[in-house]
Amino acid sequence: MAIHIDNKLLGIKISYYRKRKGYTQYQLAERINISQSYMAKIECGFLSNCVSLGVLNNIANELEVSIDKLISLD
Repeated sequence: MAIHIDNKLLGIKISYYRKRKGYTQYQLAERINISQSYMAKIECGFLSNCVSLGVLNNIANELEVSIDKLISLD
């Protein structure tokens, strides 16, 4: 079963939780070992393909939120 993820909403939520933690995009990207430009694309919803589960898991862990909270439609 495929799950549709709204990339724009995902990016908004990641940005929100990142700012709550006091991280810049660069700091979060560095902590999860991705480039700042990739992090920016995730947050802007510019990715045509879904973010990998591994990257999404790393983001969620670093921001101390569940993946469910990041991908839910509410």
